[in-house]
Amino acid sequence: MGKLKNNVDHYMKLKEIKTYSHLLIDIAHELGIKGQDTYDFVKREKSNFSKMLNDKRPLKYEFIIPLEKLFGVPLARLLDEDAYKLPVERDNVPFSKGFKYYAYKDDPKLYKEEFNLLFAKDGKSILTQTDEFGKTFLDYIVEYHSVNGVRYLYDEYGITLKWSHNHFEFRKDSGITWINFENCMEFARLVASMNDAELFNGIYDSYNMFLSSGYYVPNKSIFCQSDFLEIMLDNDTLFNSIFERKPYEYVLAGSRVKREKQVNSIPCNLINPIINNCLRYALEHLDKYRHRAIDILKFGIKHNKRIIDKVGADTYGICNELGGVIDSGRKDRFNCNVDDIAVYVDIEVNDDKINALIEQLPKFKKIY
Repeated sequence: MGKLKNNVDHYMKLKEIKTYSHLLIDIAHELGIKGQDTYDFVKREKSNFSKMLNDKRPLKYEFIIPLEKLFGVPLARLLDEDAYKLPVERDNVPFSKGFKYYAYKDDPKLYKEEFNLLFAKDGKSILTQTDEFGKTFLDYIVEYHSVNGVRYLYDEYGITLKWSHNHFEFRKDSGITWINFENCMEFARLVASMNDAELFNGIYDSYNMFLSSGYYVPNKSIFCQSDFLEIMLDNDTLFNSIFERKPYEYVLAGSRVKREKQVNSIPCNLINPIINNCLRYALEHLDKYRHRAIDILKFGIKHNKRIIDKVGADTYGICNELGGVIDSGRKDRFNCNVDDIAVYVDIEVNDDKINALIEQLPKFKKIY
């Protein structure tokens, strides 16, 4: 029996691929072969593939990359019968099955009982580690649309986007893990597909973005990007969540805690701070989002009036493009005591009905 056959059989069992014919179908798909051509490929290659496994023929070059992708291991481990038998040293533990295996299976039980016990060689979480293909666990979560993996990361690690762009924070036990994930927008689409506003807004936390940035949001922030705003506007559940008044506890950074000593956090009670970014984008794309713009403006007419009735229009104003309402007497624009979020418009619109609604919108003076 050939060395390659031993190892292929081993990985087929791990990946639950039952027969060589099924494996050849998967290889065909990796090569871009579809439809009836797939079965012609399997029929043509089955005998040759058996000979390759038994070292009677060299492995075809075009099979190498598909096999590496399917099994999640490099060719060297397939050719050496002992290579897949990982030593027990701690630094090899994370790759005994690999990120791809867990994301593909997407089994909550496996996440809790196996994945949760894996560590890198320094004893830290493996969420920042990459596998043999340079991919992180988040990459495979996106690739396989692993919704249970998303829920696991949220419940177990408290995954949250920070720095307003594509840095994720994971909190577990003692310590914080950071990861810069370039595929952030595709991950956002996956989370949005779960249709859970609490989960989505917990991971893509626009409240933290608003309160931690001194009311300034850089244009490169994901909360300002058109793709992200379309995710919010295209999903009824996420869109409706921007109107909900939500209690939020903003935890102050270490330097702030030292300065104020007794103050560790500031409680807020706000609608979603991303509402004005959504309105601005909807107004700029009325051909697609006219109904959303109307909904926000109608809400804003009543909402802004409630704010004015409560705090008065003379002493309060909005501090930036996100619509944060603060006492105009404050001199520190980084003060986190935001009284509310007002709906407002700062662009010109060529539409009579929309302009009529904008005219009815109670206005605040601009501060800063």
